[in-house]
Amino acid sequence: MNDSIFEGTFLGNDDTAGTPADNDAEEIIDMPEIDDASSKDETSSGNILELLSRMREMMSDSDDEDDADESDMDSDDYHNKAVDRARRGKKREAAGICMEGLKKFPRNVDLLADTIKYSSEAGDMRTAAAHYSILKEYVPFQRWNWRAFTFSFDYLLKKDPIANEDECRHIIAHYKKYLPYEEKASMAESELEEALGNAESSMNVLKEAIRTYANASQCALRLADMQMDRGLFADVLATANYGIAASAEVQPTINVPYLYYIRALAKDYLLHKKEYSGEPVTKDELEGLKEEYALLLSEFPELMRHAHTIKMRTKMLKFVKAE
Repeated sequence: MNDSIFEGTFLGNDDTAGTPADNDAEEIIDMPEIDDASSKDETSSGNILELLSRMREMMSDSDDEDDADESDMDSDDYHNKAVDRARRGKKREAAGICMEGLKKFPRNVDLLADTIKYSSEAGDMRTAAAHYSILKEYVPFQRWNWRAFTFSFDYLLKKDPIANEDECRHIIAHYKKYLPYEEKASMAESELEEALGNAESSMNVLKEAIRTYANASQCALRLADMQMDRGLFADVLATANYGIAASAEVQPTINVPYLYYIRALAKDYLLHKKEYSGEPVTKDELEGLKEEYALLLSEFPELMRHAHTIKMRTKMLKFVKAE
C-alpha cells in the first residue's frame, strides 16, 4: 500500500560512478602533460572542445537508446519510468512520460491515474481534469485500482474540496465497495472531512477504520498524530500500540519509529501526570521509560532529529520520585 498522500517523495540518487561520462573524464585527466605554456593553453582548449564533442555524442547515443527502448516498453515500464522522474521532483516530465505511454495503452488505469497525479502536482490542473474525465468515461469503477481512486480523489480535493464534496464522496463510496480491504479509502474520507472543517468526523473515520481492520497502520499513524495534538495521551498510547502491531507488513507503509517515539511521549505524560496527581510512580515504570528513550536513540537513527527532545525528557525523569 502506499501514498499521493501515501507515496512518499524520493530524491534522485547519485549513482553516476562508472558511467561513460566518468570514463571520458578519466581519459582526459590521464592525458600526458606538455611543458610549453602556449602548448598547454592550446591543449586545454582542445580538451574542452573534445570533451564537449564527446558529451554531445553520449547524449545523442542516450537519446537513441531511449527511442529504441521505448518501442519495447509496456505499460509498467512507462509507469516505473514516470515514478523515477517524479521521485527526482520532475513532475511535469513524469506526466509527459505517462501521456506517451497512453498513446500505446489509452485505457491503462495506472497511466491515467499517474497522469492525473503528476499533472495536478505540477500545477497543470487542465491536463489532470482531462485525464480524470477519460478515466471516468472509459474505465468502470470495477476496474479502478487504489491509484485510480486515490489520485483522482487527491486531484478533486486539491482543486476545490467544497465544490467537489459530492464527487469525492461518490469516489469514496465506490472505493470502499470495490476495494473493501484498502485502508486508503478511510484515509481519503478522513482528509475530506478535515478539508471541510469537520475535525471530529475526521477522527471518527480513522477510529472506525482501526476498529474494522487489522492492518490499518496508516490510519493509526494519522489518528495518533491528531490525538497527540489534542493532548489525548491515553488514546495516543492505545492507537500507537495498534499501529505498531498493524505495521507488520511485507513493505511497511508508515514511519514505524515515529510511532514508537510518540508512544514514549504519551507514556511520559501519563507518568508525570501520576506524579503531580499524587499517585505513586513505580521504579519499574520509571526505569522502563528511561530504557525506552535510550532504545529510540540507539536503534532508530531516523529519530536523531528528535534527539534533543528525547535527551531532555530523559533528564527530566531524574526528578521523578519512584516508590
